Amino acid sequence: MSQVLYVNDRRRDAIIADAARRRTPVVLTRQEGGGWKTYKARLLGCSEQDRQVYIEQPAGGSGGPGLAPLSGELLGVAFRRGHKKCLFNAVVRRCPEDQTSGSPWAFAVDWPEDMQELQRRVYHRACPPPERSIQVRFWVGAPGSAPERGLVGVMQDLSAGGVRVRCAEDDGLRVGDNVKITFTLRSCEPEFRLEGVFRHCQSMPDGTCSLGFQFLGLETSRDGHETLVRLARTVTDLQRAAVRRCRPRLRPTRLRG
Repeated sequence: MSQVLYVNDRRRDAIIADAARRRTPVVLTRQEGGGWKTYKARLLGCSEQDRQVYIEQPAGGSGGPGLAPLSGELLGVAFRRGHKKCLFNAVVRRCPEDQTSGSPWAFAVDWPEDMQELQRRVYHRACPPPERSIQVRFWVGAPGSAPERGLVGVMQDLSAGGVRVRCAEDDGLRVGDNVKITFTLRSCEPEFRLEGVFRHCQSMPDGTCSLGFQFLGLETSRDGHETLVRLARTVTDLQRAAVRRCRPRLRPTRLRG
């Protein structure tokens, strides 16, 4: 069974209506300053007649500024639903300055045309086989800033949501830095080219660093959706390979004559 599904229009509408009724928490993804930022919010309601979904105004993380959406811009929206994760992109149509006093919602987006459902297991970490060393390259810096720094490391694990890389050093990475990431698991397959954000660094006993990156922006375009499908399939293949490695090999039994 596929780990990524495009839902039909009827099911999509039912999912959105149910999620809005439950005031489901969502993660919004927005492109800012040459990189990506995420914001936590909630669905506050929807109108199937007006074909709009209402979302609360997200506050900024760590005391930073909150999201100030602009009419016409594209946002990525993701939320959990049981054992699946739902993703869609939508255009902002009504901003806080558009609403009348006392309106219970912060801003509205167009009803999505497409929605994906992903099995949440593809967001679990999967490790490459021990005999394979998969190089991961990543670059730090936004367009127009200082020259980008390039680093190379070895993949420790991969999920549809991010990758963990072992490097000789962190080269001054700061949590929240936007990065570009490339890697390929097999020479016969096209290279993954992803954008993400640096999330954490862990010092290892041998003096190397374990760097964690989160992928961002995949839900905001058709190309991103296709990349997400490839990632999910790759993670599933790695998970299945790990299960096969853990299975005990049965010795053939000799028949006594």
